[in-house]
Order: sequence, then structure tokens, then C-alpha cells
Amino acid sequence: MQKEMLFLTNLSRRERLLVYLAAAAICLSLIFNFVLKPVGAKWAKLNRQILNKEIELKRNIKYISQRNKIANIYQKYSGYIKKAGADEEEITALLNAVEKIATKSGIRIANIQPKPMKDMQFCRKYILELNCLATMEDYIGFIYNLQKSGQLIRVERLKLTSQGRGESLLKARLFITKVLTSD
Repeated sequence: MQKEMLFLTNLSRRERLLVYLAAAAICLSLIFNFVLKPVGAKWAKLNRQILNKEIELKRNIKYISQRNKIANIYQKYSGYIKKAGADEEEITALLNAVEKIATKSGIRIANIQPKPMKDMQFCRKYILELNCLATMEDYIGFIYNLQKSGQLIRVERLKLTSQGRGESLLKARLFITKVLTSD
């Protein structure tokens, strides 16, 4: 320790000042690199996490505020998508509904055939293949009446073919579906 002090005492006032400044600069750079910089990086990371959580919280608050609205809409449409009975009963009800709407719309059914049911992730899709004969206006009315029926019945595919020149009747092949929840 004495030798070190001798080292400093042998230096001029200006040299000692430079040694002290150099030691202070080294200490400050060590403090900056090993204390302040990691703390600052951690602080910035925590601020980003807080900001992300605030954004997520605002979004969730928005969803919660709409919970009653969504529940009311679900209640309104839940009757359309819930199964009333077994799969056979649902297919029979779909067949009856389509036949009734077709008769009301002036459609002459040549053949109606249920297709295999498709099990999807949260629902089941019941499919009918319908071959029929009618005018274009009758088909438009039929599709409209299917859409406005109290069930989720939709025409997925429609293929129209002409009977011949001068004929107003068209042959049609329709794939009609009804989607219900699988629970």
C-alpha cells in the first residue's frame, strides 16, 4: 500500500489528476456496463410486457362488455342450430321441410336422396341431393323460401340444365345442407 502511495506522491499534481480521472472513468464504465445497462434492458423488457398486457386487457374488457350482447345473439339463434333428436330424425325433418318448401314453390321433385352426414369440429352437416324440374322463377322462389325458413337450410350447389330449345322448364341438381351443433 505504501508503494502505491509512493507512486502517487511521486507524480505531479496534473498526473495524479489524470490517474484519478482514468480510475473514475474505468469505474463508471464498469458500473454502466455491469449494472446500469442490464437494469435498463430489464426495465425496457418489463415496460414492453406491461404495454402488451395493457393492450390485451383493453381487448378483453371490450369482449367482456359485449358479453351480454353476444349471449343475446346466441340465444336468438341457438334454436336454429341445436339438434332436436337423433340423426335419423334430423334427416327426416330436413326431408319434410325441403319437400314442403318445394311444393309451395312449384318445384316438381324427381328424386331426393340423403347423403352421408359430415361430422365437423363443432357441428354436423346434413346433406340432401335433390333432382327436380321447374322454371327459373320457381327455383328462385324455392331458394328464397329455403333461406327464410326457420332453419339453417342452405343450397350449397346448384346445377341447372335446359330441357331443350323453347322449353321453359329446367332440370336442376341441388345439394342442400343443414348445419347443427354436435352436442
